[in-house]
Amino acid sequence: MIQTVDMIIREVHAGLWFLVVGYYFYIFIFLLFFRWRKTRNPFQFAMAIFFLLLAFGRVFYFIGDFYAAPEVLTGLVPYLGVSDFWLMAGSFIQWFALATLSATAGFMIFGKRWAEIAFAIPPVVIAFILGFVSLDPTIRILLSGGAGAIYALFIPLLFWYLAWQSGGKLRRSNFILGLGFFILFAGRVIHSLRYPMGEVFFNNSITIPGIIAPGLIVIGLILIATGNEWGQAS
Repeated sequence: MIQTVDMIIREVHAGLWFLVVGYYFYIFIFLLFFRWRKTRNPFQFAMAIFFLLLAFGRVFYFIGDFYAAPEVLTGLVPYLGVSDFWLMAGSFIQWFALATLSATAGFMIFGKRWAEIAFAIPPVVIAFILGFVSLDPTIRILLSGGAGAIYALFIPLLFWYLAWQSGGKLRRSNFILGLGFFILFAGRVIHSLRYPMGEVFFNNSITIPGIIAPGLIVIGLILIATGNEWGQAS
């Protein structure tokens, strides 16, 4: 019975990540073809590219987590052999996605090209380190999780600052966007730290943090979609 329950939980885990990838693509299509095509707002375009890159990066993560990891999450022998390529590629793509969002946020706040470049540099550097440098697993976890935690506060604070500077429906939109990104990045941080969390809090099992992470990301995506819709309505 325990094994049966465990396998059900693992299937739910995989299904949640499929849902996350699908939601990424859905928001990309919605922003690009139903928002940016009409408004030509550069922020809408940047957000669309952000979610497209997140989707591609998560596909690589999914393969690395479920089919090419030493401790594969399905409990089976890795189908593709043990390889760090998938996780490194996923990290590279997703941190480049974050660079796109950061650069756009910097330009929105300061309206200067230097701010756009300055905000993009840190995630680009992290993308190249995680994507091309062979790191000790502990260092990789600390870098990915630590930098992710910083951006889990940084990006939402930018939207909350814009909410404070604006008013009416736009204020509510920016607040919801900030909350959505906060929850999304919290899920990403938990995913990065799932192994140490499993070891410390869940008796060496990563099943619970593995489910919490995509669950939070889905909630964050729903809030981001809602906040974006309210922003258009204003």
